[in-house]
Amino acid sequence: MNVLFIAAKMHTIEPYGIMCLSPHLKAAGHSVHLYEAEDSALADKVAEYRPQVIAYSVCTGSDRYYLALNRFLKQKFNFVSVFGGPHPTFFPEMIHEPGVDAICRGEGDHAFKEFCNVLESTGNITTVANFTIKKNGQIESRPARPLIENLDDLPFPDRDLYYSVSSEVNTHRVRSFLAARGCPFKCSYCFNPSMDSLYDGKWRNTRIRSVGSLIREIEEVTSNRSTEFVAFRESVFPLKPAWLEEFSREYPSRVGVPFYCHLRLDLLNETNVALLAEAGCHSVNVGIEAGNEKIRRELLGRNMTNETIIAACRLLRQHGIKILANNMLGLPGCTLENDIETLKLNQKCKPDYALAMLWQPYPGTSLAEYAVENGYYKGDGTDLEFTYYDSSHLEFRNSKEKTRIENLQKLFAPAAVFPSTTPIVRLLTHLPSNPIFKAIFRTMYLIVHQTDIFPHKMTLSDWGLNLRHITKEA
Repeated sequence: MNVLFIAAKMHTIEPYGIMCLSPHLKAAGHSVHLYEAEDSALADKVAEYRPQVIAYSVCTGSDRYYLALNRFLKQKFNFVSVFGGPHPTFFPEMIHEPGVDAICRGEGDHAFKEFCNVLESTGNITTVANFTIKKNGQIESRPARPLIENLDDLPFPDRDLYYSVSSEVNTHRVRSFLAARGCPFKCSYCFNPSMDSLYDGKWRNTRIRSVGSLIREIEEVTSNRSTEFVAFRESVFPLKPAWLEEFSREYPSRVGVPFYCHLRLDLLNETNVALLAEAGCHSVNVGIEAGNEKIRRELLGRNMTNETIIAACRLLRQHGIKILANNMLGLPGCTLENDIETLKLNQKCKPDYALAMLWQPYPGTSLAEYAVENGYYKGDGTDLEFTYYDSSHLEFRNSKEKTRIENLQKLFAPAAVFPSTTPIVRLLTHLPSNPIFKAIFRTMYLIVHQTDIFPHKMTLSDWGLNLRHITKEA
């Protein structure tokens, strides 16, 4: 059977979920291709490949884009469409959309292979766990199968599938990996609590790959592809003492490429930060999120003090680890002054990049439910966009405050670096939304990522792509 994945915006980060599914399909004898959604010759390529299944991995905000693309292809070709990823997992009502034949919820490693096998053999796909099927106007749904307990049993992701997409993709030198799945925390804005509900409380039990398996995958990739930087993408990088001690020994000697990972500031101490530095950790992604402790604790479900956050950032800086700090502005029920508090906390923490996002009410999160119940959000999720750096979809006290918060988000990073500019930034937020503020944000975002957070050599193609991003956002 010919199986086709279609994905957008693949030039700077690998479609990791798709790469994980591909080896299972190939081992079962299926042909697998990956095409760029933006490819002007996409329809011609689909016509030539003639896939029986076309699959999309969808995040909320990109769902309308993929639905429209799928409807376009459905008008031209006969295939079964499958939607997986976070959006259909937490918004299964997607199955009712025109052109959607099936959705896969949760981990799809074994589920999608079984789906394709059954479709090719008997066609009775309504029996496959994890799937909701629309057939002859009827909807049938099956529960999720148990989580994959031993991640070492899984084949390595199919990176050749990704590298064959285009020359721009092939020359990118930052490689992504996952050391673990699951998350024990219950942040109200995150998908992890919903995944925990889907799997009857078992998602919170983090499953960690062995150091040996992880290093072997990285060695295989770096020996075949020029690699200047490694990015670990799980919610929280494993900090279990024995695992981290082994990793800090093995990674420098066998890989030796600087890396980036996601951490929680309240889990850091002198010992594990020193081990991370010893392993070659160049930069980390940490969540400050909000500067007001009550908001952070009661609204976001993150029970850590400002003192804890400041001390942990200081510890990372002392060990030479660069910090990308995540922040959310425009939270439901919050004000511009609350967001100024967040800016001031970042100024005390002194991250290398203070990234501010405009919070989005993603379906399936408890914070989105709170926003709807309290009248801060009156949409249904279909109005959300691919980016969370442009505008808010919430109701504020007035339109002026909404504009000021959106402007602050664009000016947040430079204001965090230069605290003395805070009064000027306050004044600038009174201006209407404008392309200059957007260009400032996008330029700093791209430059700091390339030079401080993910340092690697840039090709002319990379610079051209970045310039197009800046001008498009502006």
